[in-house]
Amino acid sequence: MNENENEGMEPVEPPPGMGPEDIEYWDDATRTYYERQGDGTVISRPYNENENRKLDEQLNLAELEDRLVGMSVILGDDYRENDIFLAVSGRTDGEYHAQVDALTRQINRVVVMVSALARVDLGELSDIGIGIE
Repeated sequence: MNENENEGMEPVEPPPGMGPEDIEYWDDATRTYYERQGDGTVISRPYNENENRKLDEQLNLAELEDRLVGMSVILGDDYRENDIFLAVSGRTDGEYHAQVDALTRQINRVVVMVSALARVDLGELSDIGIGIE
């Protein structure tokens, strides 16, 4: 931080995670930046727009990665269920319709998964507006 950014800021108590030798502390839970001054006092400020954006992107990446792992497990189950369906003969029309519905849900999950992978690869992490069925 430069001197101008410190103007008007009052000293605060250091947060629990800030050690006595730490100069800076980033509290992502409260989105607050703390800085120890030369005289030992600690000042704080809320994250600025850029810092909020970066944290949001990190959190969104973690969420997308978790979703991808979950979807990959579901896809394995989908393949097994399809194999079981195909192994049995003499299905009714209702069973075929139900299987088409299941296949539609499965392909939608694949599309969402590919979209999430592309966003991770391209670094488009400002929003994670994807759904899982």
